[in-house]
Amino acid sequence: MTKHRQRAALALVVLFSGIGFWLGEAGWPPWRALPFVVAIVGSIAVALTFAGPQAIKASAGTAMIAVYALTFFCGLASFASAFNECVERGEEVRILLSEYHHSHSEYPETLNRLRSPIPCSRFTRSTLLTYERTTNGYTLSFHDWLVEHTASEDRSFLAHK
Repeated sequence: MTKHRQRAALALVVLFSGIGFWLGEAGWPPWRALPFVVAIVGSIAVALTFAGPQAIKASAGTAMIAVYALTFFCGLASFASAFNECVERGEEVRILLSEYHHSHSEYPETLNRLRSPIPCSRFTRSTLLTYERTTNGYTLSFHDWLVEHTASEDRSFLAHK
């Protein structure tokens, strides 16, 4: 195999692995169509970059699916960690928002104005927390594919299916 094909194959493995991790961090259930489509396209693309017998191409494609699956599930683990951190530390954000309101007589436009690390962060994406300032307060939420947790200035986090 030429050096150019080797580099192309390696670049495709890195690209599709990164996409797999990024899709996993989205928190989608693994049976959604997009992760499967990306895995198949990546496998075919890597297999086609290899020269030689069909057995080598098939092995390369199979290895790509294995690497992709590993990175996708690592992304899901990152999402799960961020989600669990939201469950454990979400109320801390409500306390920070209350302190900010006490000092400034209004709620901040974004969570970044709290000048404190915001929990629930993922590796390649921002925090799971969704914050919206309303006319009289705010809404704060986070969710996975099954449960949504919501809170406001006068209500602790509640889970909804």
